[in-house]
Amino acid sequence: MNNDLPWWQTESLTVQDGALCMDGVVLETLARRHGTPLYVYSRPTVQRQLRVLQAMLAQVTERYKVYYAMKANRHVGVLAAARATGGVGLDTCSPREVETALMNGFAPEEISFNGGMLSNRDLAYLAGSGVHCTLDSFSALRRYGEVARAGTSVGLRFDPGVAASYGQQPKMVYGKSKFGFDVEECAAALDAARRAGLTVDAVAMHIGWGLPQSSADLVDWAFGRLAEVARQCPTLAMINVGGGLGGRYLAADQPLALETWRDLIGKHLAPLGAAIVCEPGTWVVAPAGLLIAEINTIEARRSATWVGIDAGHALNPLPALYDIPLEVISLCAPLAAPAMVANVAGHINEGIDIWARARPLPALQEGDLIAFFPAGAYGASMASNHCMRGEFAEIVVG
Repeated sequence: MNNDLPWWQTESLTVQDGALCMDGVVLETLARRHGTPLYVYSRPTVQRQLRVLQAMLAQVTERYKVYYAMKANRHVGVLAAARATGGVGLDTCSPREVETALMNGFAPEEISFNGGMLSNRDLAYLAGSGVHCTLDSFSALRRYGEVARAGTSVGLRFDPGVAASYGQQPKMVYGKSKFGFDVEECAAALDAARRAGLTVDAVAMHIGWGLPQSSADLVDWAFGRLAEVARQCPTLAMINVGGGLGGRYLAADQPLALETWRDLIGKHLAPLGAAIVCEPGTWVVAPAGLLIAEINTIEARRSATWVGIDAGHALNPLPALYDIPLEVISLCAPLAAPAMVANVAGHINEGIDIWARARPLPALQEGDLIAFFPAGAYGASMASNHCMRGEFAEIVVG
């Protein structure tokens, strides 16, 4: 391994003859052709990430299923890449996502649903859709039982009871939050499902987003709790460990290792004999995508250098709203040494529209193109038209 290469280089994202490329395609050429802002996604990366997860689960159990969490990125090319990967389904969290999954060729039995605070309209649609639903409230169990066929199988979602996420960001924590039954409510939830005429065949737990390696002890504890719940379910067929696997956003990041995740599943859950289900989103598609923007302004202001671009937080809220950093890469000189320290700002009329602060960057000029990486997850899928700055293009390569 060449340790001199930047951390962000992958099998798909490479530098060839001084140009940044995705799966062999020169990104500057794509950007000049399609215009900016431009999202570019790697089909091979999506499929490679999914297959790695499958191989990891196969090391601890013969019974497993991977459902790609489409809320991370619902581009038709990304969904097609997931569908073309054998044994992969889709995880959904709204009726419209279920409709989109069906329209993109996924059968009802290949679709899982996880959602909270569901309306009667939501539940009526889900009851007729044929997809497997995981519910997380006594209210939902009661109301779903009123519209679903008697004996319909459902999953129960439980609160992990821990706070774990990338950078310990409160906004990215799922434990002790709005999601799920308390573990201590397991018997009551099972009884509520029975009284509603439903059959509980799955238990689920989603611990957090972008889990770091430092959270391994918390994941260990949470999976132990999930095992306690699973043992109480006499009709158990599946144990859903949720998503939460992340990746690097900066060189110093240390995400939860797949081997650690695998070993904890093998320790607590695989021995119970039920199928292991996971719902990855970020881990699959974040490294498969980047966002290209054009520099329109370079100017010194109040003892700082500002680099302005033609893309704002309406297109990707991770830096502005969640303090999730993205690497900034020059398309024309991706390997150039830093020559300036600058703040990178978008064109939205809001003070929070900052992509990076005090970031070491190579020499840049107005008109140059830069890429934000990894930007395949929770970018376009969370985009808005705030300030009517919501226009962008998306393409898939590879």
